[in-house]
Amino acid sequence: MGFSSQQYKRGKQERQWKIHPVWRGIGCILLLLVPIMSWYIATIILQSNAKTLLPYQLTNVFVIPTVNISAIDQLIIQVNHYFKNVNFVFGQLFLTIIFSVIGFGIIALIYSILYRVAGPPRYGPFDVPPNSV
Repeated sequence: MGFSSQQYKRGKQERQWKIHPVWRGIGCILLLLVPIMSWYIATIILQSNAKTLLPYQLTNVFVIPTVNISAIDQLIIQVNHYFKNVNFVFGQLFLTIIFSVIGFGIIALIYSILYRVAGPPRYGPFDVPPNSV
């Protein structure tokens, strides 16, 4: 072995910090739980349409337009028929996305506050102290 082969042979370095597996599990649960909660909140809001005034575009049944290809049109017609039977409206999808963004934003805000309170110090031992002006 020459000098160059030894230069590229490095040992595996361990991380200085490790994430506990429970935190990964909580993140996975939240990734599934927030959209499900958003779906139910959107359902509640759409069912209480008498109290909230929604535009008519959000209360119409969701319809996929046909593409004039017979094999694809048959599938689209079946899907549209299913949407009509379950009363799937565009507002359900729209409000679910909006509430999911709000839910994930709240989780990110809570995480940032907790990280600021309980996280590592801002400056390490080798950092220059900030200027006092």
